[in-house]
Order: sequence, then C-alpha cells, then structure tokens
Amino acid sequence: MADIFTRGKRSDIMSRIRSSGTTPETALHACVREVLGGRWRVDQNVRTLPGQPDVLIPRLRVAIFADGCFYHSCPRHRHVPKSNKNYWIPKLQRNRQRDEINRKTLRKMGFTVWSVWEHDLKKNTVERTALRLQRRLTKLLLERNG
Repeated sequence: MADIFTRGKRSDIMSRIRSSGTTPETALHACVREVLGGRWRVDQNVRTLPGQPDVLIPRLRVAIFADGCFYHSCPRHRHVPKSNKNYWIPKLQRNRQRDEINRKTLRKMGFTVWSVWEHDLKKNTVERTALRLQRRLTKLLLERNG
C-alpha cells in the first residue's frame, strides 16, 4: 500500500519527531520528581550513559526509559506500518536490539534499569504509573538499606 502523503510531506512530518523532551519523557520525569520529592537529584537525558536514559537517579543508580509504543515495539500497541515495510521492519528490529544491548550494558555498570511504556504515561494512566514507581523505589530503598 502506498503512503497517503507525498515523499516531501512525509519527510516534513518525520522531521518534527523529537528524540528528547517528548511528552512521555516529561511526564516520566514529573512522575519521578513527585515520587521522590526533593530528596534526590533526578537527571534527564543523560548522554554519557548507554541508551541515554530519559530519567536517571544517580544516588540510587536507577536508569529509567520512557519507551514510545511505536518505535520500541510495545507488545500492546505495536504494528507494522502499511507503507515502506522494507525500511520499517528492520528499523524497529534494530531499535529493540539496541535497547537490549544498552540496558544490558547499564546493568553491568551497576544500574537498575526500568522501562515505562508511553501508554502508561498518558493522562488517564500516569497516576497509576506514579504509584507503581513509588512502590518500586520504596522496595529498592528497603533492599539497599537492609
């Protein structure tokens, strides 16, 4: 099936997709800040670490990624685009492989790595996600403080 947009229009649309500062990343950062309050430093888009974690809690060594449902192949929402399949199928597969390698590397570096799907950061689900993050962070603190 052919694309519904011209090549130029599709290029324009794709050029507007940001790689950082996205709505899910912003929601994730706000969620973590709310859970932690002002107790710990929380960094965003840490370029010095593999995969450039969207949120990093350095003191706790926790790296959190806000994964977009399309680009990271969410099991609930993934789909194969109808046009340009020769590009998109390998592209999405490479994204998954890259994510796996980066997260494995972070774990070897001593980081706890979590992922939050884009659909868990929407207005109707973000509160539940904040509670889940709070439980996980509390559990992590209890484990580390014995």
